[in-house]
Amino acid sequence: MARSATKPSKKARFSAVFAVLTMISASTLVTASLPGAGAVGSIVPPPLRAAYHMTPPQGWLSDPQRPVYLNGKYNLYYLHSTQDNGPGGWRHATSSDTVVFNDQGDALPLQTNFPVWTGSSVVDTNNTAGFGAGAVVALATQPTDGDAFQQSQYLWYSTDGGSTFTQYGAPVIANPDGSDWFRDPKIVWDSAHSNWVAAIGRQQKIVFYTSPDLKTWTHQTDFTYTSPNIGGVECPDIFQMKADDGTWHWVMAGSMQGDYSGKPDTYAYWTGTWNGSSFVTDQADPQWLDWGWDWYAAVSWPDAANPDTSRYAVGWMNNWHYAPHTVPTDATDSYNGQNSIVRQMSLKSEGGGVYSLLSQPTPNLANYATKTVKPADVTVNGRTPLDYHGSAYELDADVSWTALNNVGISIGENKDASRHTNIGVYNGNLYVDRSAQDQVPYSFGSYQQSQAPLPAGTTSVHLRILVDHGSVEVFVGDGKTVLSNQDFFTSYDTGISLYTIGGSATFSNLSITEYANVTEQANPAAPYADFEGSTYGSWTTTGTAFGSGPAAGTLPNQQTVTGFLGSKLANSYNGGDASTGTLTSPSFTIGHSYVNFLAGGGNNPRPSDVFADFEGSTWGSGWTATGSYASQGPTAESLPGQVGSKVLDTYVGGGDSSTGAITSPTFTITRDYIDFLIAGGNHPWGSTGAAAVNLLVNGQVVRTATGNNSSTMSGVSWDVHTLVGQKAQIQVVDHATGSWGHIMVDQIVFSSVPGAVGGEADHQTTVNLVVNGQVVRTATGQNSEHLTWNSWNVSDLSGQTAQLQVVDNGTGSWGHVLVDQVIFEDQPAA
Repeated sequence: MARSATKPSKKARFSAVFAVLTMISASTLVTASLPGAGAVGSIVPPPLRAAYHMTPPQGWLSDPQRPVYLNGKYNLYYLHSTQDNGPGGWRHATSSDTVVFNDQGDALPLQTNFPVWTGSSVVDTNNTAGFGAGAVVALATQPTDGDAFQQSQYLWYSTDGGSTFTQYGAPVIANPDGSDWFRDPKIVWDSAHSNWVAAIGRQQKIVFYTSPDLKTWTHQTDFTYTSPNIGGVECPDIFQMKADDGTWHWVMAGSMQGDYSGKPDTYAYWTGTWNGSSFVTDQADPQWLDWGWDWYAAVSWPDAANPDTSRYAVGWMNNWHYAPHTVPTDATDSYNGQNSIVRQMSLKSEGGGVYSLLSQPTPNLANYATKTVKPADVTVNGRTPLDYHGSAYELDADVSWTALNNVGISIGENKDASRHTNIGVYNGNLYVDRSAQDQVPYSFGSYQQSQAPLPAGTTSVHLRILVDHGSVEVFVGDGKTVLSNQDFFTSYDTGISLYTIGGSATFSNLSITEYANVTEQANPAAPYADFEGSTYGSWTTTGTAFGSGPAAGTLPNQQTVTGFLGSKLANSYNGGDASTGTLTSPSFTIGHSYVNFLAGGGNNPRPSDVFADFEGSTWGSGWTATGSYASQGPTAESLPGQVGSKVLDTYVGGGDSSTGAITSPTFTITRDYIDFLIAGGNHPWGSTGAAAVNLLVNGQVVRTATGNNSSTMSGVSWDVHTLVGQKAQIQVVDHATGSWGHIMVDQIVFSSVPGAVGGEADHQTTVNLVVNGQVVRTATGQNSEHLTWNSWNVSDLSGQTAQLQVVDNGTGSWGHVLVDQVIFEDQPAA
């Protein structure tokens, strides 16, 4: 996008591609305050900065510039300004894995009345330009004398590995006709003809120039595409790639304004041949690498490990219909703009001479996974909420059906599901509908919904949905179809539901993965403990598991340990899995919002904490009751599935006609799950005459459960990991007076896993935060020798004295724990 606020808009708005679909809004969650439940804490909103997408440190980010590979790192540049959509230059970031990008400051600077717009850079290995072998040479569009109608291509060069650049002088490719659309040169080496090729975007065409030395350029030919009208070409792309059948092909592409003709505003591409002077396409019409509204100014570059068959690609997640608007992160995090997830691309033969680009999220993203939740397979006819809440994650699902009108997944739901984004299949198209998430003044206007055609007769899809604080990217099947969209969620938009209209569908192989925070990865704080010394210093040990000091990676007979930083880590495999012990830090005062650390090893959680077993003569210490239950207590019963001899039963004090509420004392949520047993009537919260168990935060219901018109106790697990650190209450409410007008509850436990009932053997291999002798946060490994980031929000514990304790009580398989890089920060690492 060579555009800035000083340049004219290119097109009028286009109407949405299809009508708003039926909104799914039924919910069992309500926001009304409850009798007997006071305000017991305030919700601290999570940061709005993208968790695992690249963002600028501050200011405006737009077009990425194609990275070059030097010294084991990809050097990415992008347009950057200190003001939204303002004049600026190229900022520089580096990455060794295409996930974490480290800011390197400005590279091509803004000059007075002379901004630097989009272009590309190359490594001049053979010194064709005369600046030295290995010099980085860039061509970039700039407005001569600040005149947008004199866009020309200027040369810059770097002899320090791309950190700083020197301008060569006058334009090396001057504007031929005084047009305001002559921009974004993409340069590539043509080995067959031993010269450089530049593809430059123009109105409805790409023009090609060639050069032996990057300084002297000759116009060759124009590639023109006018029907259907998909607008002018910005940020053209040209490269050569080997397909899966072993044949080589050239690819030409550009960012287009396809909404003129009902197509995307993204990356259109043609496969074909380059004969040294012109590009000859295989087919007249382009294919599209993305069908959303927000994958613009995209660039691609060779995968250094497999440059012939694999490329990476990244796009600016914005659209010029609304890019000049402010966004929520302007106020919360002082930046505007993010890049898409980096994709890995391949070229596939479709038969009949047709070749298509496939793309999937960079495989290196998996190295930053911190947590995976696998909901059970389910058949849905209507709406089924998932027991998961989050704001930055990947959701994978296989969805299949026989006959229905609409099927999909609703993400970013608030408590009553009035806010949500629907991702589904309707009328032969895969769609993303963000209309219910729209916010003023950040509105997407008429560009609320995007869609991509599916093959005729499709009755199943595999979806990879990447959700971050300000974006949704949907990869369908093999990645030929992708939809990328901005989506501005509030801190309360964390729910997920599965839905159908007009029939049923099966959702299988569900998986939800959370990732480490790449901003923290790119700008790490000094660690509290990095375990790089010969001893543990002021940390103390018991037992033999941790040895006398940190381990230099893998210990004898251990599988290879990876993911730690530096040369050492705390490793409790000393003596093998049979050894046990603890490693405890000195006391410290909690002064930052997060405790971040790397952990691995066995998946052996700390035993669950029993919050209420209802075995006494009263409801329990601190519990209060109203109505029929004010002077009552647990009942001795023999229900199938109960634990112990007594349960909480609202039949007491008058049978089915008894009503009231039984409320727990206030507690702080410290574990990922609240598990309990329930039986009795099916009277969901929100219905007339409800009988339900509710979790209250700040006096509002955030989780709820009811019975199944049965006296058999069944387990309920609430995933509350996003609520850790908040104060809460559990309230059993019975307003039902008819048949099955009561509810039974037993064995409420706080745990690290769903389905816990308490009393588990202590085989933990964990990292624990201890305050006043109590464990207030805990984490374990994932049965892997690869360490991943963990993050505890400890803002509720600010100013308190604490210790970290690493515990190895495991003696069986995976009976060890790995820890490294304990850091205190004000942003989460996960």
